[in-house]
Amino acid sequence: GQGLSVANGLAMCLKMDRKPNRVYCMLGDGELQEGQVWEAAMSAAHYKLDNLVAIVDKNELQIDGPTRAIMGIDPLAAKFESFGWKVIQVVDGHDFNEILQGFDKALKTQRQPVCVIAHTVKGKGVPFAENKVSYHGVALSEQEMAEAVPLLEKECMN
Repeated sequence: GQGLSVANGLAMCLKMDRKPNRVYCMLGDGELQEGQVWEAAMSAAHYKLDNLVAIVDKNELQIDGPTRAIMGIDPLAAKFESFGWKVIQVVDGHDFNEILQGFDKALKTQRQPVCVIAHTVKGKGVPFAENKVSYHGVALSEQEMAEAVPLLEKECMN
């Protein structure tokens, strides 16, 4: 839950040094249940960190189960907007072209941080792991790797 706070610090330093660099911070949707994330979101908007892009991996699962069962985070876009962020929805968070279009929109945003909400499927492309909480943060066995890698390679070629 501390990544967005660190990203804020980096973005603020870049602004103070008048550097054009941008900071990208990846957030899991379960992580958004942490109060520190929302303090950082409020701070980023207050300081108009338009060089900051938070990407939320919204797969609706976390280590303990579905996010809605642990602690619901919706309406997510409205929450970020209420904190002063520009929100860009990426309907298919596995579509690189759609993600890049979202980043292009983020680059054009001024005077506010941007949150890209990427709707994804945990374990996408590996049927035995898709949408399964039991595969959160767990290394695959050698047998599972032997099955998963060719599936992912094939997916990348499409």
